[in-house]
Amino acid sequence: MNYYQFRAEDFAADDYFKEWVCSPDQESDAFWQEFLRDYPEKYYQVEEGKTLVEALYQINVVKADEAQVARVWSRIEGSVRKDGRGRFFVSSKKHFVWQAAASMLLLLGIAWLWHSRSGQRDDVATGNHLNQSAWVEQVNDAMETMQISLPDGSKIALEKSSRVRYAREFKGNQREVYLNGAAFFDIRKNPSKPFFVYTNGLVTKVLGTSFRVQAHDADPDVTVAVRTGRVSVYSSNETRTQDPEARGVVLTPNQKAVFQRDIKSLTKTLVEKPTVLVEKDNLPSFVFEDASAEKVFATLEKVYGIDVVFDEELMKNCTLTIDLSDEDLFQKLEVICKVLEVSYKLIDAQVIIYSKGC
Repeated sequence: MNYYQFRAEDFAADDYFKEWVCSPDQESDAFWQEFLRDYPEKYYQVEEGKTLVEALYQINVVKADEAQVARVWSRIEGSVRKDGRGRFFVSSKKHFVWQAAASMLLLLGIAWLWHSRSGQRDDVATGNHLNQSAWVEQVNDAMETMQISLPDGSKIALEKSSRVRYAREFKGNQREVYLNGAAFFDIRKNPSKPFFVYTNGLVTKVLGTSFRVQAHDADPDVTVAVRTGRVSVYSSNETRTQDPEARGVVLTPNQKAVFQRDIKSLTKTLVEKPTVLVEKDNLPSFVFEDASAEKVFATLEKVYGIDVVFDEELMKNCTLTIDLSDEDLFQKLEVICKVLEVSYKLIDAQVIIYSKGC
């Protein structure tokens, strides 16, 4: 069974998974613990699958007496409006009404169990149960960003409708965080203990940097955008026959990785609004007078930390007299292209210039 492809609802429907949740034994517990060790990014899907199974179990074990059932049915039947055809309308809809009632009961059961679990998570987040677990989970249900300090001094800005799980103490040779949602990370450098962020099918490995991860369950893509430093981003794999990091990408400032979850495709490009990476005192001028295309492109590379690829021989006679002080990177590129009658594309986070010469 290819459990790596499963989502929460798939786990909840699987007989072996349900048997483990309801009646775990040594064999099943060992299997699922090994699965989570191999695929730690599936933690939240497994936990949500367990929640669904337990909610269904709670519903199944609740029994109501005949009188209570009769009262409930009477209220449901009375709420069905007749349309002039009398009992025919009610009886023909009875199966539908029972289905609706069962669905409402199921949702209420899941909501009750989720609320109960949420209370436990809130206790963990506030520190009430830190002595009972080696892990802490923070959930941000507020509109404001939640500021979190990790045991190593790293910082997380957890955005709304997001949650993160991390160890109470970072032991061993690596630091691990599990994210569902969106957050900005500012990681304290420690080359001997790399930092890992596990999301929906994507792993981000850093030594010390700042970056943003967006990985909501409902989003088709997972994105990692780097502000400072350097990170390695790679897709989780179904097999461990080779190093998954070898098939990933390395991101530097103003670059981002986009992971398409449905087809497991990982691409690298530039962020939507690249920032200036040079300190103000060392910022070169963007006022050019009869400047060569090579000088203009070199200035862009220095200021934004990007690669501009062009045919130097073909464009050796191309010059510009222009003021680009107020434009952002992409506006600068658009203006340059219009003046020089060239075009550009973003390929693998590089700016590729297409020209016929000047």
